[in-house]
Amino acid sequence: MPLALMVQPFALPHPSEEAIQLVDFGEMGPVRCSRCKAYINPFMRFVDQGKIFICNLCGFSNDTPREYLCNLGPDGRRRDADDRPELCRGTVEFIATKEFLVREPMPAVYFFLVDVSMNAVQTGVTAASCSAISQVLSDLPEGPRTMVGIATFDSTIHFYSLKNARQQPLMFIVPDIQDVYTPLQMDLILPVSECRDSLEQLLESIPSMFENNRVADSAFGAAMKAGFLAMKPTGGKLLVFQSVLPSVGTGSLSARETEARSNISTGDKEAHKLLQPVDKTLKTMALEFAEYQVCVDVFLATQSYTDIASISVVPSTTGGRVYYYFPFSAVSDPAKLFNDLRWNITKPQGFEAVMRVRCSQGLQVQDYSGNFCKRVPTDIDLPAIDSDKTIMVTFKHDDKFQENTECGFQCALLYTTVYGQRRIRVINISLPCTSTLNNLFRYADQEAQFTYVVKQAANGIPSSSLSQVRDQVISTCINILQSYRKHCASVSSSGQLILPEALKLLPLYTLALIKSIGLRNDGRVDDRSYWVSIVSSVSVLLAIPLVFPRMIALHDLTSRDDEDSLIPNPLTLNSENIQDDGIYLLENGEDGFIYVGNAVNPATLEQIFGFSSLAGAPNLLALEQFDNALSRKVNEVVNEIRRQRCSYLRLRLCRKGDPSGDFFRSLLVEDKTPGGLSYVEFLVHVHRQIQSKMT
Repeated sequence: MPLALMVQPFALPHPSEEAIQLVDFGEMGPVRCSRCKAYINPFMRFVDQGKIFICNLCGFSNDTPREYLCNLGPDGRRRDADDRPELCRGTVEFIATKEFLVREPMPAVYFFLVDVSMNAVQTGVTAASCSAISQVLSDLPEGPRTMVGIATFDSTIHFYSLKNARQQPLMFIVPDIQDVYTPLQMDLILPVSECRDSLEQLLESIPSMFENNRVADSAFGAAMKAGFLAMKPTGGKLLVFQSVLPSVGTGSLSARETEARSNISTGDKEAHKLLQPVDKTLKTMALEFAEYQVCVDVFLATQSYTDIASISVVPSTTGGRVYYYFPFSAVSDPAKLFNDLRWNITKPQGFEAVMRVRCSQGLQVQDYSGNFCKRVPTDIDLPAIDSDKTIMVTFKHDDKFQENTECGFQCALLYTTVYGQRRIRVINISLPCTSTLNNLFRYADQEAQFTYVVKQAANGIPSSSLSQVRDQVISTCINILQSYRKHCASVSSSGQLILPEALKLLPLYTLALIKSIGLRNDGRVDDRSYWVSIVSSVSVLLAIPLVFPRMIALHDLTSRDDEDSLIPNPLTLNSENIQDDGIYLLENGEDGFIYVGNAVNPATLEQIFGFSSLAGAPNLLALEQFDNALSRKVNEVVNEIRRQRCSYLRLRLCRKGDPSGDFFRSLLVEDKTPGGLSYVEFLVHVHRQIQSKMT
């Protein structure tokens, strides 16, 4: 397995961590190595009375700028080291000087595109989207630099002028969906302080304006192009609410689902091609968006196939993401749509970013993986970057390291804050080098290593058959454990499976991955494509639950003894922990599946859900809080999980004896499944493969 770093520049700080310090070097600008351009950091050494500093990455000796001189103490450190954040903290921010400015920092621009086709209106997607947008207007960054615009679309595109607050906003219809243009561009995007009343009025009236719309077609690609043209002078966030397969105009798509389903079920070796974009139209469009710093987020609220494999190319290239609500429920999903949109706007983030990772001599960056655009080998461009996004960086060796030395890494992110200040966020880490494999296994980061495996599997899904990807995942696990057995384990009975302490859950995580939505044979094509799109930028903290979910019992929350934490200790993922008289929540950070046994006390159902029988109960739940202790506990647990995951879990009701109950049980990864091994059987398989390799 190659050396890889998971870089999350806007990671949410732990409650015990202090805020990132901002450093202003004035006109001098941040101190940097003159050879490799690395920024000053705590691992650079000062010598010759502080007149020289030695770069920890390339080893070059640099003259210390006169304005930055300081005497050294008896310990060889600068006397002001503890007072300068850049010399005592791993992560720091510098105010960017003019040399880092290609243009004036961009304003915070938010342009909303709302689907008003017949399907969107009738299923409630249009009303839910308008309501969510209206509610988040108060959460937009304050100040005169925050700007908004809006358009709606079906088979044509409808722009709105919000300039005059006293009049009904004017609608401009763009019928040409092949060669798109924008009318009266200056009126389409305005400071939110000047048009908020008009926008709120418009959002309230859009659902009724189109309530009798009988246009079923969707010009999704043309609408995005039109929104981009309106934003081209500034850049910003393009937030698209879509409900059906794009059917007309540039970037239109065809229904590939029937073909995909039949091919996958018959094991067709070419089935993976249906998980690739249908052509390069949307990719070409996305590259142009990224060039002008436009980030696209797509909210897919649908009842049918939408070809996420093709649509997701635009968000993944522009630093955005896909949000997926299938099947959309007008009762339970508006709350999730609102919370997702609100978090999208309020989470820590930056615009028009460029990122580069530097490393010590002996290593070089091999590849970057995530949601970005790459034009030059050394840098990646991110029209937007936020706290949910992780970039995986892999390295290759081009020289040997010396024992007892350290290897340094530095990530530098140049970006614009939502308030228009250009900054450089610098993250540093230094790791000891070793020639002893024992040390490598002793200090292995299990979660980070497995996240690498998950991302590699997701990258392989569109280009290889599922069986090949699963075999590669299992092979990676076996090779790691065989290497430990061969080089590190003490002599013992060949009848034992020996696991390194730091990687003892690797086989269990591997089994969970090959049984996950992304790699199992059954399932919808869009579900698999969505899984791939999520994994591409998922953080280490969320990658594990995505494939190895957490299960807790809800029916006995009021009788718990372990009150130290709000959330009970998770149950192991096997059917032995499922009782017929119990209610269980299994969550993966995206969805919460609530399994109800067929012998649950009706009074317990009444307390939690407000109904005493599952007959007629909806599959998608909008959890309410009732006036009893158990209901309060359940709501506290669900809300805490939502807070931890930064995601408003969709709650799905699963019943025993129903397909929903069968799906729930398929997520119990330690159980044997049709065509899949139990955990015990998988351990036996891994052990036999290791023994075979050893002989």
